[in-house]
Amino acid sequence: MAKIARRGLGRLSLAAGAAAALGGTPARAQAPTTLKVIWMGWPDNQVNPLMEWFEKRNPSIKLAVEKIPFNQIFQTIEVRLQARNADPDIFICDSPLTASYGARGHLMDLTPHLDASRFAKSALAAATHEGKIASAPFGSSMQVMFYNKAMFREAGVAPPPADVAQRWTWEKTLEAARKLTDAAKGQWGYAFEQSERPYQLLPLGQSLGGVALSQDGFKASGFIDGPAFVEAYTWMQRLYTDWKVSPQGQFDPNIPVEMFGNGKVAMLVAGTFSVATLQQRFPSLDFGIAPMPYFEKGKPVTPTGAWHFAINPRTRNQSQTLTFLRDFMTEELHSLWFKLRPYPPVLKSIWDAEKATFDTDMWRIVRHELDNTAQPRPATPGFREYEDLVRVALRDIQTGADVKAALSGAAQRIDREMQKYR
Repeated sequence: MAKIARRGLGRLSLAAGAAAALGGTPARAQAPTTLKVIWMGWPDNQVNPLMEWFEKRNPSIKLAVEKIPFNQIFQTIEVRLQARNADPDIFICDSPLTASYGARGHLMDLTPHLDASRFAKSALAAATHEGKIASAPFGSSMQVMFYNKAMFREAGVAPPPADVAQRWTWEKTLEAARKLTDAAKGQWGYAFEQSERPYQLLPLGQSLGGVALSQDGFKASGFIDGPAFVEAYTWMQRLYTDWKVSPQGQFDPNIPVEMFGNGKVAMLVAGTFSVATLQQRFPSLDFGIAPMPYFEKGKPVTPTGAWHFAINPRTRNQSQTLTFLRDFMTEELHSLWFKLRPYPPVLKSIWDAEKATFDTDMWRIVRHELDNTAQPRPATPGFREYEDLVRVALRDIQTGADVKAALSGAAQRIDREMQKYR
């Protein structure tokens, strides 16, 4: 036994000597690199397949994914980025915040790593800061009007057409909502999915010709509190206070979708992604889709812009984060993402690859809107402050505050906040 052991030791010594002579060491299995990722808290079945797909392609990289609920995502990212360290490596980015994050040094320049020609024009514009691609477009968005066919039949009201050339005005929508509201049944005629968020509500004032922020992105006074927005939000306020056709205080965007699905709301302006929620959770619901309304004396305006993702410039894993970027920008991944959560695609090729899927009323409306009526949120390094202050004003307006005073107060506070970015 001793001789065998010595022979074995000899072989090991020879192997070690050879390795040393070559300037190396005996090979060891490397542990996978872990990337810390902050992602939106969409349902697991809309997030996990994406991450699993990536890890299967890249066994040397593991993803530690934090899925943060919508109402907490912005504050969570803000706190983590302000620490100015390498955590997280990758984070989801609401597209209008690209300028804000970029101005504060939180975004890696992605220009050398992305082919700009592959993206829809609006998505690329939202991803650009100071002439560079600062966030990776991952999905766009569009709002449409959902309506409950059974509730319309019972009320004897003709439903809104899907033809964008015959879209309803807000005045026509109100007329129908009053007939569809039944307080005794707890039934409302109309609801906004995001009843406090500029994303969904800026188009009301913009329909009347309003401009939400100065062109340089630093001044709100005279813009968000201008005549068009005062008129539009006075009309909106009356939905809750005078006409009582909309449910007050539903600031969680999931609640109006639930109410629509349960037959408590007859019409709902919401994102296209709500289709998946309604079909999965309310399979017996018979609903139709029409274009988002506009004011009779104005023009159609619809909101757009959605989720991008970004790379922390302080990451210690640059090679692996760029692998994530490369793979998450493939057509294969974007096709999978679209099937999981139907955001309007940002890769132009997906529209061609999924032609049969897009041959529906909703997607025909969406393509028209993206080409003709879509307007992104204002580009400003202070968008986080802008949105928060306008949200407070919109909440107050919904519950009866003086519209002009609420908007002017918000505008003045926004102007003060913007000074730190000049």
